[in-house]
Amino acid sequence: MVDGGRKWFLNGAGFGDHEPLEIRADERVRLVMRNESMMFHPMHVHGHTFALSGPRGTGIRKDTVNVLPMETLTVDLQADNPGQWAVHCHNIYHAELGMTTVLSYVA
Repeated sequence: MVDGGRKWFLNGAGFGDHEPLEIRADERVRLVMRNESMMFHPMHVHGHTFALSGPRGTGIRKDTVNVLPMETLTVDLQADNPGQWAVHCHNIYHAELGMTTVLSYVA
């Protein structure tokens, strides 16, 4: 078992145990990030920038946002960079233990 058996999940599964998040070119994509732990999670999206939506406001474009313990954040991005892009926690040991997924462009 890795790291004493601990795992971190996105959408209820560790990396490799779930399907990528399928998106289409030019689509407006909303990601809801819910942190159900007591740890901070700096969530990073490769290949795109996003704007915060909801209570924390909109405006500045980011590629990483800190999701506080027991917090839910919503971000909006424009799918304007086709490819396969990682979405993961920037605490690398969280990413290595499963807190990673892929934005996958489909036709």
